[in-house]
Amino acid sequence: MNKKRLLIGLAVLILAGCATSTRYVSYSMQRYPAKDKFYTVNVYPSAQALPAGTPYYVIGNVSIEGYVSNGVNPMSLTSQAEDIARKRGADAIINAATQEFRYYGGDDLLRFKGDLIVYTSK
Repeated sequence: MNKKRLLIGLAVLILAGCATSTRYVSYSMQRYPAKDKFYTVNVYPSAQALPAGTPYYVIGNVSIEGYVSNGVNPMSLTSQAEDIARKRGADAIINAATQEFRYYGGDDLLRFKGDLIVYTSK
């Protein structure tokens, strides 16, 4: 009975890990040191501009998608994007947007996209 529970638990973990697909496209040959896990990555929707006088450099683009039936929601996608931004050394995500694609008789696909930036000095 214990082995059966262990196998079911492992299967659930494997399926949960496959709930989303991630794509990152780097725009820079330069690598930036990763931020710690408590660093706050600001997320700016495409309709919101950065505060005036904030110079930055776009280092890449992130795209994450998953199906609602797998427990994916806009908050979980944004959280994953923030984690990727930290790993890539980004300070913020701009032009962020989550789109919903409805399929006839099927599941809804959610897709988050955004540009990763690092702040630069003036």
